[in-house]
Amino acid sequence: MAHESLVKERLAAESKPCISGTPKWIHIFFLLTLISVCISQNLYAEDEWKLVKNADDIEVYVRPYKNSNINECKGIITIPASIDIIYAIISYAPLHKKLMHTCYESFLVRPWEKGCQVHYFAFTAPWPIGNRDLLYETCAKFDREKGNMVVTSRVVTDASVPVNGKLVRVTDSNNTWILEKLGTDKTRVIYRNYFNPEVKYVPKKIVNLICEDVPFYTLINMRNLAKEPIFKELAPKYRLE
Repeated sequence: MAHESLVKERLAAESKPCISGTPKWIHIFFLLTLISVCISQNLYAEDEWKLVKNADDIEVYVRPYKNSNINECKGIITIPASIDIIYAIISYAPLHKKLMHTCYESFLVRPWEKGCQVHYFAFTAPWPIGNRDLLYETCAKFDREKGNMVVTSRVVTDASVPVNGKLVRVTDSNNTWILEKLGTDKTRVIYRNYFNPEVKYVPKKIVNLICEDVPFYTLINMRNLAKEPIFKELAPKYRLE
C-alpha cells in the first residue's frame, strides 16, 4: 500500500504544471526571436516606400533617406519606346534641360569614358530656396542576359566648372535610373532621386513636397522626348553592348 501511495504521489506531481520556473533555454530562444523580429521590422520600415501620387500613368513614392531629413523619391512609368531611345535621352546631356524638371541649363563636362560621363545641371527653385546647380558623374551598366540597364549619378566636383556666385552648388544628391525592357518598343522606367537643396530656413516638409514633383514631371518630360526623332537618331550612338 505504501508503494502504491508513493507512485500516486509521483504521478500527481508530474501531472502538475511546472511553476518553479521556465527552463533557461526557453528564455534565450524567446529573446533571440524577439530581437530578430525587431531587426527585420526595422529593416522593412527603412525600405518601405509610401505612395504619394498616382496620376497620368505615373506612380510616385517617397521614403526617408538615411541620415537626412529630406526624402528620397521614386517615380515609375511605362513608356512606348525602345530601351535604347530611353537610354539616349538619359545620356545626351545638352538636352537634359528638356528632361529634368525645372532644369534650365545643361551641358557635357567630360564625355563617356569607361561607362561614365560628367555633366552639369542648373535648376530653378521657388523662393525662398533659390536656384541651384550641380555636377553629376553618371555611370551605366547593361545586363546582357535580361537586356536591362541601370544608370546611377552622384555629385562630383570639377575644376573646369567653377561655382557660380549667383547659384548654390548642391553637394548632396544622387539618382538612379532603372530601365526594364518589356518589349521592342516598351520600357518600364524607375527613377529614384535624392536631392538635398541644403536650405536652412525652409521647413523640411515644404522641401519634401517640392521634391515630390521632380520624378513626376521628369518622367512626363521623358515620355514626351521619346517621341522626338533626334533620340531615335542618337540611340545607336549610345547603345550599350
